[in-house]
Amino acid sequence: MSDERPRRPWRELEPRWLAQMAHLTTPATVWKYVESACQRSRAQLVMLDLEDSIPRDDRARLEAGRAHVARAVNELDWGGKLRCFRPRGAELDPDLEDVRTVVAAAGARLDGLVYPKVESPEEVVRLDAALAAAERTAGLPEGRIRVELLIESVCAEEHAFVIAATTPRLAGLVFGAFDYWSSRGMGAVPYRSDHPLLDEARRRIVKAAASVGVPAIAEMTVNYPTRDKSEAEQRAALEECRRDARHARDLGFRGKWTGIPAQVDVVLEVFALAPEVVARAVELARRYRAAEAAGLGAVMLDGVMADRAMDRVARTTLAQAYAEGALAEPIARELGITGRRG
Repeated sequence: MSDERPRRPWRELEPRWLAQMAHLTTPATVWKYVESACQRSRAQLVMLDLEDSIPRDDRARLEAGRAHVARAVNELDWGGKLRCFRPRGAELDPDLEDVRTVVAAAGARLDGLVYPKVESPEEVVRLDAALAAAERTAGLPEGRIRVELLIESVCAEEHAFVIAATTPRLAGLVFGAFDYWSSRGMGAVPYRSDHPLLDEARRRIVKAAASVGVPAIAEMTVNYPTRDKSEAEQRAALEECRRDARHARDLGFRGKWTGIPAQVDVVLEVFALAPEVVARAVELARRYRAAEAAGLGAVMLDGVMADRAMDRVARTTLAQAYAEGALAEPIARELGITGRRG
């Protein structure tokens, strides 16, 4: 499949999808976890999981999980969070039964799905077609349901740019670091989150996501501050999550997966834009707009030249700030930063 596809600029992705700092994943099979994640967490996106949380061939749990997804999407107050679920993927569900069942039951209120272990653009085409058919059957506008794709193998990494460009539904690329590590066949080498081979994959995923104007989302830190640990061990676990989040942020990721609310709080702290960064971007955008009105191509801001390229950087920051709710509506309108936050 050719990589010669149109690229989508940032402004075409709704602002609420730009504020994906913290994903919270939870098993769809346990209703109390579903309720807590949807109604009480601070995450911007909650993913109800039908893949890893359900044993293979356990039909009863699968059907219970699907029913919980539909009930949660239709009945719970998510408080502005993005309503998503993860189907089982092509290996476990080649006929995309999870997708068709959930869209039929809850498509009108579902925001998107996170599709695991995608290997090729052809697989994305099949998913897109299945979603379109499910939307038509449910009487929904075609293309309304977004998708995020999990890059979890060497093959997927190699084709990341083409995969990212395959569907206009795309709202993010997510790195599945543990499955990726397994795909490299490195059983003799202990997994560590800062391994250079993982950073190679991270950089490619970030660039592939940026090439079509969607956020890249980093993997989960699986060392949780659980109650069976000492206070020192709990603090160390959260500090590990913080270090991982900072590393991901500095590589260009826009957010990170989490598994418990305590991790959500840490991730939000790391990824949220600082007020002084937003204020600086507002000032630069205003100065550049004034310079253009005066017939100038650039302007000096505190001794630093600000031109059209710097204005693009500032507007990218402001789009994220608006999505986070960190940019006041009147200022957003003044500077042309618009859209639906949630």
